Amino acid sequence: MLSRLKISNYLFVPDQELFFEEGMTALTGETGAGKSILVGAISLIFADKAFAAEPWDPARPVYLEADFELGDNQALRDKLAELEYDDEQQLTLARRVSENGRSSYFINGRKVTAGLMMELRPLLIDFHHQRDQQRLLMPSFQLEVLDLFAGSTELRKEHASRLQKLRSMAKELEAQKELKERNRQLEELYRFQLQELEEAAISTGEERELDKEYERISHSQQIRELGGRIGQEFYEAEGSVMDVIRAALSELDKLKGLDETIAQLHQALADAAQIISDCEGEVSNLAFMAVDDEARLEEITQRLDQINSLLYKHRVRDTAELEQLFEEKRASILDFDSLDERIEELSAQIEADFLQLKEVQIALSKKRGDAAAMLASELQAAIRSLAIANARFEISIDKKASEELLSSECLAAISLSGAESCEFLFSANPGTELAPLAEVASGGELSRVLLAIKKVLAGRLEPLLMILDEIDAGLGGKTAEAVAAVIGELSVNHQVFCVTHLAVIAASADHHIAIEKQIQNESTVIKMRPLNDSERTLELARMLSGDVTEASREHAKQLLKTKIKQKRKT
Repeated sequence: MLSRLKISNYLFVPDQELFFEEGMTALTGETGAGKSILVGAISLIFADKAFAAEPWDPARPVYLEADFELGDNQALRDKLAELEYDDEQQLTLARRVSENGRSSYFINGRKVTAGLMMELRPLLIDFHHQRDQQRLLMPSFQLEVLDLFAGSTELRKEHASRLQKLRSMAKELEAQKELKERNRQLEELYRFQLQELEEAAISTGEERELDKEYERISHSQQIRELGGRIGQEFYEAEGSVMDVIRAALSELDKLKGLDETIAQLHQALADAAQIISDCEGEVSNLAFMAVDDEARLEEITQRLDQINSLLYKHRVRDTAELEQLFEEKRASILDFDSLDERIEELSAQIEADFLQLKEVQIALSKKRGDAAAMLASELQAAIRSLAIANARFEISIDKKASEELLSSECLAAISLSGAESCEFLFSANPGTELAPLAEVASGGELSRVLLAIKKVLAGRLEPLLMILDEIDAGLGGKTAEAVAAVIGELSVNHQVFCVTHLAVIAASADHHIAIEKQIQNESTVIKMRPLNDSERTLELARMLSGDVTEASREHAKQLLKTKIKQKRKT
């Protein structure tokens, strides 16, 4: 319930604070008095873009603030618990629009987003305007009404959630299959190339080792000749290097005790002689190492040709880069394999989730089917109570997809709202066929059908603030009386604000606020004034005749007495 509203610097309201109670509140005033300002202020708090936050004084910010008592609205309490406002008994919502047009939103003093305010709106207020009648013609809105009546809103949400998930997985599956097809030739090439490399059994650095071996075999004669010459000159010939060193060592050995330098030289030559002596075996081996092997040279040549062919083919410089390249190709092949696994996994998941979706879909369809006739009957009775005595009303349900459809076909055929659509069929006069509401209902009839929907659903909705903005446009006489009675019924379970031009509806209210345009200091301002009983009589008299006369005043008194009696009976 809205208990307080503060309006500061909005349109023609410099500053005003209003307090409200349960039941129905009538908002009245002369044409052009600004009756919708209060409605606009409330809507702006919830980030409604249909209203502009125009300031009365451009040099000051617009500030709007509303207190809501939580009461028994469990859906609101659940949402607030989710937002960590669970201990609150009162909710203060506010919007500040700065001089440069920037908006800030607040919940109990905490800054929040416009999106959060918009989420709270349907949990707190139900706004009915003449333009909302066009929504009634939309099949999606008609289905929402059926779900509210059937108590299938949560099933519908679950269906939408599961369908969105399934469509997302189906989209991914399609993308993975397309990727698989695009990569098919590439995968075949990579596997062929990898097999080719594995059969070649090339090791990293192999080409360098083969090059060395080829050069060694190619120079085998030179190596043998060099080995023979070194052996002769160093070891075998008369006056060889070793003979010369030994002779020198013999002489130095005699003199090394005379001088440290001579001793050091003797030691150095002795070390050299030992090293040269140790090399004799290696020199002898050169002859055996350097063997002419034409067959091996041919084998090395063929192997190097194979390696170089692969290096050139894959645009790499050596076997290390070749191995790195093929490691990348191995990784790609693993990705191709994981792609197959993901396709299988997605296919299995889609199949399982589709069966779960079908279960939800069947349950949702059953609830709707069971409720449709009952809703149509209750709406027909409610419409007839609104002075369309011969009204007939039915609900047609059209199945979008049969249960035999394959999953992909079904996903394309159904919508987030379910596997069926519904259409309201209406006839206002005897002898006329039932037809879609959009084709046969007048504006006044649409207004009453929408009010009938609110009446039927009132007991199934959480307590809300219902705002009826000129729902009585074009009505009068018995029709207005009937509308007033239904609005009175709505106010039993919900707080109702009704902007009205009709005295019979205003007289049905529990509370009455007059909206008046005044001139102050050569500026136009609007005042919203709660009326006492005597003031209310005068306002009703004005509404009845345009001017307050003795006759209209008496008429207003009688009207109020009649409404009070009717309420007591109710």
